[in-house]
Amino acid sequence: MSESDSSVDVVRMNIRRVLATWTPVMMAATVGLGVPVSAPATAATGSFPEEGAYATQGDSTIISDDGELQVSWIASQVFPWEGGIPTRWQVDVIYANTSDNVLYLTCEGWDTSNVRETIFRDGKNIGHVEAEHDLCSDHPDWNANLSPQHRLLLSWAVFHNVPWKGDEVSLQWGDYGTSKPLDPFGH
Repeated sequence: MSESDSSVDVVRMNIRRVLATWTPVMMAATVGLGVPVSAPATAATGSFPEEGAYATQGDSTIISDDGELQVSWIASQVFPWEGGIPTRWQVDVIYANTSDNVLYLTCEGWDTSNVRETIFRDGKNIGHVEAEHDLCSDHPDWNANLSPQHRLLLSWAVFHNVPWKGDEVSLQWGDYGTSKPLDPFGH
């Protein structure tokens, strides 16, 4: 092997090392997670919540309450990490019939593009992301009767990004309304 071949191999090895270190950071920046490109990969991954289920924390998890139907964001789940960072998480929403009448719920007319999260970091709005899919996009013919004074977990949505630990998230749930900014991971 010539000396020039040896130096080419060293350069290739160094490029692979740099790519291995920066790929998770570049992926996170590409999907809009606000990871600074100059940050080391360990700082970015340390900012994310671990995979698992979390109770939503905050003053009020209520998205909407019209006196008959109350819609609340009660839980979140971070899916297993892919490529060194979490890429998807789910929000769980419960519908509560607070009336003395049967309420009829349906996916007919539901617009998944109106389900979105808005992320606040250090008190600043850093953007929103629409849901990748939800109960109604996966089951458009879904219908249910909600008995009087009955609570039932009925819906969920999956987002193709995961906020950082310490971020607050405001959840818009279709035409029902938008939650106050809450801590989805209970930190």
